[in-house]
Amino acid sequence: MILHLEEKIAVTPALLLRLGLTAREAEVLFWIAQGKSNPDIATILTLGVRTVHKHVEHIFKKLGCETRAAALTAAEILRAK
Repeated sequence: MILHLEEKIAVTPALLLRLGLTAREAEVLFWIAQGKSNPDIATILTLGVRTVHKHVEHIFKKLGCETRAAALTAAEILRAK
């Protein structure tokens, strides 16, 4: 019996662009996927916390989801493709 192991594709901001996000939204979603909070993301990307919050709102609208967990599920779908 031969087992075929599928390699998982690393989710990167560039890959997240395939979800129809802007480059900045893809970066924000990438850091959400790393478990970072909005204040952490703001520090990493040198943005205001409110700016990050607005990006998260736009991400949720574009992906048709309401929570960070749902947004991560959308990102995980890319790994399967």
